[in-house]
Amino acid sequence: PTGSVRVADAGQVTMMPGFAEGDWWVQDAAAALPVKILAPQKGEAVLDLCAAPGGKTMQLAAAGAQVTAVDNSGQRMQRLKENLARVHLPAKTIVSDAREIEGEFDAILLDAPCSATGTIRRHPDLPYAKDGSEFADLIDLQTDLIDHAWRSLRPGGRLIFCTCSLLPDEGEVQVDEALERHPDMHVDKDAVLVAGVDPNWATTEGGLRLRPDYWSDLGGMDGFYIASLRKSV
Repeated sequence: PTGSVRVADAGQVTMMPGFAEGDWWVQDAAAALPVKILAPQKGEAVLDLCAAPGGKTMQLAAAGAQVTAVDNSGQRMQRLKENLARVHLPAKTIVSDAREIEGEFDAILLDAPCSATGTIRRHPDLPYAKDGSEFADLIDLQTDLIDHAWRSLRPGGRLIFCTCSLLPDEGEVQVDEALERHPDMHVDKDAVLVAGVDPNWATTEGGLRLRPDYWSDLGGMDGFYIASLRKSV
């Protein structure tokens, strides 16, 4: 439903037909949903924060948006640039702390740094690799990023906040608290109900909670939280 194609026993990805030609890129099905929900329009000025390695950047550019992609890692941004070049898509790229970016945008996609607990389907060792000690700092960073992104959004614009996390503190709770801080913010509950999404996955505050056991007949998906936030005119 996200436009992805599942491939079993693919082998070396870079050797598959069409990779070198830039016909496609690799992206988890859940990770493809935030851009589907944002629904970028041709010519819109869209800011992609914490963008590397660029799967969502490529989705935005393929839709015809004027994309500014930001990441604080020069190495990861180099990979994003290589991915854009391979698939022949344009985007402005900036290596910077996302909280330092100035400007006003029609739409913003914030795939915030998080615990990555949503990737447990692909990384079953994750509970043993992380003790949770760094989660509080990540949650504070997510709050800062939401507030900065909100200041950079034009009236009437939309912000997609998403994390590859199963923890409510990195999803539902973040949105509840953001709504208290920003009187001009509201959740677009209908936006998350795109093709293939079960309405039962919607959360009480209006976001979307994805779990690794969803679409099990199609191979599953990463755990994700996604919310579409609208700014009053």
